Amino acid sequence: MPNALSDILVRQWNERFRKDALASCVVADLRDRMDEIWRGTFELLQRESPEYRNSVDDDFTKESKGHCNELLKAIIAIAAGATDRSAVDPFDFVRTHAEWRARHRVPLTASLHAYRLAHRTYWGMTREALSRHAKQDETIRSLTMLSDFWIELFDHVGAVLAEAHDGEERRIVGQSTRTYVGLIDDLLRGAEPRETEARRLSALCGIRAGAPLAIVVARPLPSGNGTQLDLDVTLRSFVRLVEQVLSPALFGKLVDIRNGEVTAIVCSNGDTSRGVLAALRRNGFARRANGLATAVGISLDTTELARLPEARQEARLALEFASAAQPLMHFSDIDLPDYLIRRADAAALRLIPERARRLSAADGDKSRELSRTIHAFADANLNVKQTARRLGVHTNTVYFRLNRIKNLTGIDPRTYSGTSLLLTALRLIECHGGGEERP
Repeated sequence: MPNALSDILVRQWNERFRKDALASCVVADLRDRMDEIWRGTFELLQRESPEYRNSVDDDFTKESKGHCNELLKAIIAIAAGATDRSAVDPFDFVRTHAEWRARHRVPLTASLHAYRLAHRTYWGMTREALSRHAKQDETIRSLTMLSDFWIELFDHVGAVLAEAHDGEERRIVGQSTRTYVGLIDDLLRGAEPRETEARRLSALCGIRAGAPLAIVVARPLPSGNGTQLDLDVTLRSFVRLVEQVLSPALFGKLVDIRNGEVTAIVCSNGDTSRGVLAALRRNGFARRANGLATAVGISLDTTELARLPEARQEARLALEFASAAQPLMHFSDIDLPDYLIRRADAAALRLIPERARRLSAADGDKSRELSRTIHAFADANLNVKQTARRLGVHTNTVYFRLNRIKNLTGIDPRTYSGTSLLLTALRLIECHGGGEERP
């Protein structure tokens, strides 16, 4: 049955064209220019829209040309007052077109951009035709009328297309969710996709054999002010950010929310993991991290599907070292000593010398003062004068504190080995609370 809004608009347009014979003639003259309209718009699209360019094949070209022809016929029928209002919506062909595009994974943004370029093409042709008309008053009236018509027409067909595309996409997602999730499961296990549909989906999503692959894992950060995070909202927000930031012209990707975190498999032509890191930084992820309340771990690249489980482990390890201060962490940026300290086992904790424990067990303020001193002393390359400047105290105060540390622990901090031992012990105690007591 007819669409109410389409019917109202067509009636209004018919009436305007009936009152403007010049505009009707100009539109009718477009009948023989269909190839010119399609080719001009299609070439512009391939230059300006990478999403469109990546979708082009023989079937796509045929469908695009057919749709352009149907649209021109509808426009000419409107201008001639010859639309059939008794049957279906005069723009039902737009819905058919949108559903075809959705099934062939053409992004909605690309199709809407096609309409914007078609709008530009039609307006340019009709404006040029009117410029040759001798009567200025008629020309101005027809220019105004056609300007409004093209805006209203393409606004309406764009809305019809978006609605139909969204509906078909939802239906497809419902059918393919199992395939999509199964594909990600296979890849994270390091296995080649087994089913034909899964292999097709992998190719459509831009995951290519032999290209550098990286794993991205994101998880909400604990709220610093004690407020309860909406986990689903936070995760979906990050998924939207990934979709926006990782352009399909540069990155292939599979993204899923599972077990309270976002997991993405990303592919590109080269240096994928660093490319992801740069793209997130360029788009202000670090500045927006508090709003998203999300930390991200990124693996090294691998060109072998069999090594994706290892890449996933790297991304998870990187995530452990991310924080509110540094929400983006690449695996290769993990500090090695910090990694070894954080991953220390029970045996390592039992190896902390009892004498070193005395430093952290000293009176609270004194302990913090001595700890700051040994850290500043290490940062100053064991230089007492530089340490005093860093701490804003007299050099004699630094000497006094270093002697105090030596007397308390029996370890001389003025030697490289002594400072290294004390710093390692303090970090282990800070991270693990001292571990098991030594017998």
